Amino acid sequence: VMVIFSSCGETKKQSSIVGNWQGTEWLVSGKPDNNATTTSFTFDDKGAYTFVNAGTTEKGTYKVENDMLFTTPTGQQEIMVKIAKLTKDSLVFDMNRSGQSESLTLVKK
Repeated sequence: VMVIFSSCGETKKQSSIVGNWQGTEWLVSGKPDNNATTTSFTFDDKGAYTFVNAGTTEKGTYKVENDMLFTTPTGQQEIMVKIAKLTKDSLVFDMNRSGQSESLTLVKK
């Protein structure tokens, strides 16, 4: 029974992340970073994503497992970030880049 509830939760998160998301706040070690407003994600319902940051575009595939988002940019290795919050209109990622904590807040367009 627990497996059924777990897989239903993952399916709900996977479907909840689908859409266009615009960055509103990016904290690096607790301090604001200016990249937030130039950052966006688009997740489709077939497992493909597009990430735009300061004019640079990255495309690939994604999956959601538990509270983790796994993205695999085309031709590169898989990247994992923690989904700290996911509601119908907001998404927060907690990340760690070379030992430096980061938090990215996005809102649904």
